[in-house]
Amino acid sequence: MKSALVMQTDFGVDNLSVATMRGVAMIVDPELRVFDATHAINQFDVLAASDALIYTIPFWPEGTVFVSVVDPGVGTARKSCVAKLSNGSYIVTPDNGTLTYVKERIGIVAVREIDESVNRYPTTRNIHIFHGRDVYAYCGARLAAGVIDFEGVGPEYSVDDIVMAPYVHPEKQENAVYGMIIEATEHFGLVGTNIPFEWLKEQGMEYGDNVRLTIKHNDEVILDEEVALAKSFGFVPLNAKLVFSSETACVMAGRNRGNLTRDYSLGFGPEWTMRVSKI
Repeated sequence: MKSALVMQTDFGVDNLSVATMRGVAMIVDPELRVFDATHAINQFDVLAASDALIYTIPFWPEGTVFVSVVDPGVGTARKSCVAKLSNGSYIVTPDNGTLTYVKERIGIVAVREIDESVNRYPTTRNIHIFHGRDVYAYCGARLAAGVIDFEGVGPEYSVDDIVMAPYVHPEKQENAVYGMIIEATEHFGLVGTNIPFEWLKEQGMEYGDNVRLTIKHNDEVILDEEVALAKSFGFVPLNAKLVFSSETACVMAGRNRGNLTRDYSLGFGPEWTMRVSKI
């Protein structure tokens, strides 16, 4: 069976550009299975793109080809590449930091620069602003359909040369854990981090405890309160704040049927941090 092609972008929902990417894939092979992961990644946010990939990839079969297009440097000298992952899947993307978490958390065994003389949609040679359609969807479809193999992507370069985006690394502190907020969703108001949830137990915090939750934007304290450490929302009173494990086993905060993100105008990225400490 041919591999699935799974696409994510920062184009926004109901964007016609996504339809053209799907169309290019169908031109390569009308029988190719093409799926949308999300097109609502925060504009230009390569770390958000990387986080979306590590969220999605483990739950797709080996050999799946992922196309990720968050590309503020489109048309410039940044490489277009295909990364082969340790689990046997592939990511077609600009090499601009999108592979940061993938390299650290899943593993990349090889990477190749896309040879656009072969793996670019033929009628788009003089267009320089839409590599998502013209290079990534086209090359990804060719790889997923078996038109080319990994070696057919283009020349290999060192995995050590993959561009890594800077971010706040999680750390254990005295009776506390600390890390970066990587998501602050509007819909449910959940605030996720890159802190492994298992670290809480290592620092002496267990389900049923109250903990200190501190959220900062740069050096400004936005929230600093005692909250429950619980398995899920129903273990705390209505609208109460809590700390719990996200579906990716990282530290997350929220409110039972409330919206922590909107209530405190929270954001995400390297300027936003969370600290959870033992009381």
